[in-house]
Amino acid sequence: MKSLLPDLRSPQRVAGLRPAPAPAAGGRAGHEARRGAWAALFRRHYLRSLEDYRFFYDDVDEIGCAEKADHVFYFVPGINGTPGQMRFLLPSLTRVFGHNLYLKALHLPEFSARRPIWEKYSVANVERKLARLRADLVDLLARFEHISVACSSNGLYDFVAAVGSLPTAAVAGRLHVMWGACAPDHFEPTPWEKLFFPLNGFEHDGHRWFAYPNHNAFQIFNPETSRLHRWREGHQERLFHKTDLESRFHCCGFEWDYVSTDQLGAMVRHVVEKIASPWGEPAEALVAANDGYWQGLSEPRIIHSIRRYLPGARVVFRPASHLWLANPTFMTELFERQKAKVPPLRR
Repeated sequence: MKSLLPDLRSPQRVAGLRPAPAPAAGGRAGHEARRGAWAALFRRHYLRSLEDYRFFYDDVDEIGCAEKADHVFYFVPGINGTPGQMRFLLPSLTRVFGHNLYLKALHLPEFSARRPIWEKYSVANVERKLARLRADLVDLLARFEHISVACSSNGLYDFVAAVGSLPTAAVAGRLHVMWGACAPDHFEPTPWEKLFFPLNGFEHDGHRWFAYPNHNAFQIFNPETSRLHRWREGHQERLFHKTDLESRFHCCGFEWDYVSTDQLGAMVRHVVEKIASPWGEPAEALVAANDGYWQGLSEPRIIHSIRRYLPGARVVFRPASHLWLANPTFMTELFERQKAKVPPLRR
């Protein structure tokens, strides 16, 4: 592992860089102590990456023709997800449901793929997101008899919090929920923060942010640190890059991602506290059996947690980590189960 990780004992050895100078006497020592030696460098690389080509990680929030659709889908992204990620699902969607589809995603400018993650997750922005989610559902229900709601990761909590304010008679039997890559309803502290905050971390509005590296070799520590996934099904084979699907930036020879278990955890708690009652309709839940966000929790305990919010869910586990559960094989399986429950629209 020594050849793969930066030598944290001697920061200046990585890419010929020098750590940030110590604050002068009488300077802002307390402030400087709350940022890593290379915080400015990492932030600079991250902010520059927001203008990179992202493929599926962008702000495309509508696909297809609503007037000709046989099936309608509403996509609710998870933490730091973007609407354009739904395009990654199109091969499986069209295989199962055909080509006459209309897809709409929850989206606001405050959550743009071009916006730094630490600026997205404020209480005010989360409230705006819940309001938009409710408004989108009201609009779609006024236009279509049946809507498949696809929630990714933490997005299910946004959906359940928002739909609770809608009249039961307006949604019963008409919203058909799928939850893929189910994530827990909280963020746990991680030892990675102790390792990487001194390297690249900083504080924003009182919350600690740090970047952690991605490389497939790091999966022995956490399955969510992979950067590549080789998918195979029969004669088909693809190599998927995480940077096409999620926010990643290059620095010091690695791909990195920013996270704050403190700030993001507070936002998830804020949403969960707004859930008045679970979504009681039948639902499909797809869980990654090797999902690092569940931190080794047993399948029965994961199912118990999921059914606190989806008591009528059919829960299926598949061998994958969190992101790579969204591969064509498992998504096709999920959509086939969904199609059996959702009739096509009548025109």
